[in-house]
Amino acid sequence: MIFIPLNDSTESRYGEIARKMLETGDWLVLHLEYGIPFWAKPPLSTWLSAFSMKCFGVNEFAVRLPGLLLSIGILWLIWDFAKKHSNAIIAMAAVLILSGSLYFFLDAGTVMTDPALLFCNTLAMISFWRASVEKNILAAYLFFISLGLGLLAKGPIILVLVGLPLFTWVLQHGYWAKIWRRLPWIQGLILIALIAFPWYFLVEQRTPGFLNYFIVGEHFQRFLIPGWTGDKYGIAHNAPWGMIWVYIIIGIFPWNL
Repeated sequence: MIFIPLNDSTESRYGEIARKMLETGDWLVLHLEYGIPFWAKPPLSTWLSAFSMKCFGVNEFAVRLPGLLLSIGILWLIWDFAKKHSNAIIAMAAVLILSGSLYFFLDAGTVMTDPALLFCNTLAMISFWRASVEKNILAAYLFFISLGLGLLAKGPIILVLVGLPLFTWVLQHGYWAKIWRRLPWIQGLILIALIAFPWYFLVEQRTPGFLNYFIVGEHFQRFLIPGWTGDKYGIAHNAPWGMIWVYIIIGIFPWNL
């Protein structure tokens, strides 16, 4: 993490975007090349990497540090939740299994947007449970805050990643009335908007076309159109159907043995 150079196109891309943010002082619009906006991702991970480089210098350690801290934060959230609602052995097992999984281990030490997304995802789901079951009002607001931050971490995908499992859980337990009463939905939606909307609005105003590319292109066309040619920054997903299961098996190594 300290001495290994940025080692692939993903790391070098996001590392350079963060470096340019620090160099230009433009903390609103992301740039991979000078004067050309980078529309593929929201800014949260870049903000963190740029701030880290401002504190510790422009180097591999600084640009990777936020991902490591976020990954440690994810493990702490899981440990704390599992210990309180199960026992220390289960909590330790959960932390060891996740931290020892290949994909999580690699993501923790690289420059990517995934640690920020996963942190927001984990915080949202734990907060939702505590708000629904424990009547914890702070957790209720943390749920909406984490969704707002998730929109700044990787975009609307946070709503899918959090919404689908929580919908299934609520449906299974019949908690519809309970979650309606225990979560401040109106205030929460306003909170999400206050956190995420200003950045999306301001970037669209400064670089028209951003919302169409990022929302429609990156979140629908990329996944629904095989070999989508609208990708400005790389190669669209064009893998055979079912490859996701291969990636999952690889990602959980060595626990799949």
